[in-house]
Amino acid sequence: MFREEYPRPGFVRPDWRNLNGSWQFEIEKSDKNYLDGAAYDSVIEVPFCPESKLSGITHTEPLTSVWYRRAFSLAPEQLLGSILLHFGAVDYAANVFINGVFAGSHSGGYTPFMLDIGSLVRTGENTLIVNAKDDYQDGTIPSGKQSNRPESYGCLYTRTTGIWQTVWLEFTGKTYFSKTKITPDVKSKIILIEAALNRAAEGLFEAEVRFQGERLAVKSVSFNGVSLTLSVALDCELALWDVLEPNLYDLTLKLIEDGSVSDIAETYCGFRTVEISGRSLLLNGKSLFLRQVLDQGYYPDGIYTAPSAADLERDIDLALAFGFNGARPHEKVFEERYLYYADRKGFLLWGEYPNWNCKTKPSNPVGLKHTLDEWQAVLERDYGHPSVIGWCPLNEARFVWGNATDYTGQKALYDLTKAYDPTRPVVGSSGGDLFVTDLHDAHFYTHDARTLKKLVRSGRYNEAPDFVYSIWRIFQNKLLKKKDLLKLPCYVSEYGGLSFLVEGKSWGYHGKFTAEEAFVQKYCELTNALFEEDCIGFCYTQLYDVEQEQNGLLRYDRSAKLSPAGTEAIRRCNVQQKRQLMLNQAD
Repeated sequence: MFREEYPRPGFVRPDWRNLNGSWQFEIEKSDKNYLDGAAYDSVIEVPFCPESKLSGITHTEPLTSVWYRRAFSLAPEQLLGSILLHFGAVDYAANVFINGVFAGSHSGGYTPFMLDIGSLVRTGENTLIVNAKDDYQDGTIPSGKQSNRPESYGCLYTRTTGIWQTVWLEFTGKTYFSKTKITPDVKSKIILIEAALNRAAEGLFEAEVRFQGERLAVKSVSFNGVSLTLSVALDCELALWDVLEPNLYDLTLKLIEDGSVSDIAETYCGFRTVEISGRSLLLNGKSLFLRQVLDQGYYPDGIYTAPSAADLERDIDLALAFGFNGARPHEKVFEERYLYYADRKGFLLWGEYPNWNCKTKPSNPVGLKHTLDEWQAVLERDYGHPSVIGWCPLNEARFVWGNATDYTGQKALYDLTKAYDPTRPVVGSSGGDLFVTDLHDAHFYTHDARTLKKLVRSGRYNEAPDFVYSIWRIFQNKLLKKKDLLKLPCYVSEYGGLSFLVEGKSWGYHGKFTAEEAFVQKYCELTNALFEEDCIGFCYTQLYDVEQEQNGLLRYDRSAKLSPAGTEAIRRCNVQQKRQLMLNQAD
C-alpha cells in the first residue's frame, strides 16, 4: 500500500486506521445505481487520482463523476466512542455514504474534511462509498494549473479528479477536538490555544509543552461548553524558529471527561515574528531576503499526489541544495506533510490558493463564494505552520482574464485573511492587479538583466507597458498607483523561466539553452540584478519541469540537468549576501 504514514503531522491522534489502498472504482454511467451493492468495473489505488499511473486507471480524458467503494471492519470496542472519517482532499465535490446511508458532503478540491460516522457503522464489515464530481470547464470551480481543455497545454497540466490525499479513520471518546488554533507570542512567551469541541461538554483541558524532549510547562483549565481557551506561559529563554534554524516546541493536548481521556493529540508550534518595516520584510526583527523557487507540486506518476512522503521531503532538500531558502507552493494547496517538512527544516513558504479558472468578483458570485469558503479552510489548516510567512489567495488575477478579480473580490479575500491571521503579510494578487496588498508583488520574465532592474524600480507588477496600465485604470479605478506600490516592499515572486535541455514538444518562456555554461551565466545575471535592487527577494521559475513546461532546474522526474559544478555555481549565486543599497525608491 502506498502512503502508509499518518497524513496530518500537525495534529496526530494515536488511534487511527489508514484506508488507502485498493478500492473498487467506476466512471459514472447514467443508467447505474451505485449504492445497490453491484460490483464496480475497476480497481483504483487510493489516494492517487484516476488520471495518474499510480492509480492503476490512467484515464486522462475529462471526468465529471466517479465512484469509489471499499469495505472496512470494526471491533465492538471501537464503537464505544466516536469514529471520525477523514479525507485529506477530494476534487471537487464529494458525497459520502456509509452502509448505503448518506453521511455527508463537501465542496472544495484542496482542503480536508471530516465526518463523524459513529451512528452509521456497526460491528464487523461496513461499506464506504464516495461519489466525486468535478467539471473542468465550470468557471465557478478554482482548479489551479489543471487544464481547462481535454489535453494539457502551455502552463496547464493533467487534471486531478476525486480522491487525491489519504483517507483515514480516527477513534476518540464521545467528546473530541473539532478545531484548534495555536498562537505562540514571542513578546509574552505565551502559547495561546483555542479549541472547539464537537459538542457541549464539561471536563478538563490540559496542555503540556516540551522543547527537545524537556518538559517546560503543564497547564490545565476546566471547561463547560463547546469553546476552550488556554494560555501557557513559558518561563525560559525562547529558541526562535528561523531560516535553517527550525526550533519547534512540542505540545500534547488532552480532553479529560468524567476522569478519562476523551481525546488526545500531539502537535507543535514555533515562536517567530514576521513584520513589514518600511520597504523591508523582517523575520524575528531582522531583515529577511527571500531566495525562493517555484514548486508546482506535480509528479510524473502521481500527478497531484507524491508517490511517497519521502518525495515531498526530497523536493525541499533539492531546493536547499540549489541555495534557496524557501519556495512558493504554486497554484495548489500542498499536502500538509510538505509544510511539516518545511517547518522541520527552517524552509520559508507562502500560503497560496489555486484560484485559476475562477473569477473572484461579484459578477461570478458562486465562484467568489467557493473561493472565500475554501480559502477560509486553508487558513484554518495552515495557520499553525511557522514556515508559512505570508498569504497569497490570488495569482495573476487580472480583470481581463478568466481568473479575473476586482476591488470587491480582492478586498474580501484580503480582509478575510487579515481577520483570521493578523500576524502575516498578505499579497492581494501575485503578479496581478493590486487593489489591497501588503507587498508590491511582481512577475518579470524579461531575460535582460538591465531591463529587469528597471522593472523592479518602475512600480509595475508585470511587463505590460505604461499605456496598458492606463487603460486598465479606466476600467479599474481603484488599482493601486505606481507611487503607492513603490512605498511597499517589492517581491519579485516570478522571474527566469529559462529553458535548459528541452526534450520533445515543449512550452516555456522565451530563451532556450543547450549549453550549461550559457544557462548558468544567464541565471546568475538575472539573479545578481535582483540582489542589487531594492527588493525583499525573489522566486525563480522553477524547480523542475512539469509535463510540457520545460523550464525547470531539474527534469520532471527530479533527475539532474546540471553537472555538480553547474549546481554549485547556482547555489553560490543564491546564497550571496544582499548588497547594501544606496537607493531607496520610497524616498
